[in-house]
Amino acid sequence: MTLKNSILLSIIAISTISCAISLQKGAEIVQLIYILPNEENCRFIGQTSASDGGMVSGDFMSDAKIHKSTANMMKNKAYAMSGNLVYIQQQFNKNKNLTKTLTNQTMLGYVYQCQGLESPLPIIDKQ
Repeated sequence: MTLKNSILLSIIAISTISCAISLQKGAEIVQLIYILPNEENCRFIGQTSASDGGMVSGDFMSDAKIHKSTANMMKNKAYAMSGNLVYIQQQFNKNKNLTKTLTNQTMLGYVYQCQGLESPLPIIDKQ
């Protein structure tokens, strides 16, 4: 393998690793919040988590790109669960003791389907 080919393969690998997660069609309706939703208007669906970045790929992605990618992953998962709102219960960088940059973003959250928000499926009455 020539040096030119080796450099080209390295660039392709870095580009592939540093791609942010895209938002799936429809998932843009999902809202991420950091306070518990009003349980009168929301039905709990389940829990989910999302994580992006890493010790290698995180070095090639900006903190903002890692955060957006993780948020998009969270919205995609909530949408697939028929949710339209996610209460982010915890958010952290598991590599914080190893580096000063973000490098990794993890979100843990509770998925809800709430009345008054755009919904992927009809709201099911809790009664």
